[in-house]
Amino acid sequence: MRFKNLLLASLAALAFISCSKKSDDKIEKTVSIEGTWVGKYSGMSEPYNDYYSFRIKAGGILELLDATNKVTGSGTWAIENGNLFSGTYTLPAPDSKKISVLATFKKDTGDLDGTWGPDDNDYTGGYWYMKKVK
Repeated sequence: MRFKNLLLASLAALAFISCSKKSDDKIEKTVSIEGTWVGKYSGMSEPYNDYYSFRIKAGGILELLDATNKVTGSGTWAIENGNLFSGTYTLPAPDSKKISVLATFKKDTGDLDGTWGPDDNDYTGGYWYMKKVK
């Protein structure tokens, strides 16, 4: 009889623990890649002094923005393995330069941190970082 009571008490305690609210509190908040991002970029051995901003849109559309949110370049983006962001955009004429970017996307903090370069799949121009703002 004692064994049966002990077993029932153990099962009741287990059921109570498994329904505890604390397990619901551990849901991770993740940031979507789509939205507006703001940060800075630099040349290879220079400090981060220059404004840099993207609007990352659904369907792989990437827009380069100036400090007034005016589109100053456009291109495409992709995500691989859930955290490797890559993209290319072209500046408007008369420059018409193509720029490639590659970054680590940190879903938990809303950060992009990477490199850029002056051609397709070239990331030797310098470094950049951005934080999602909306």
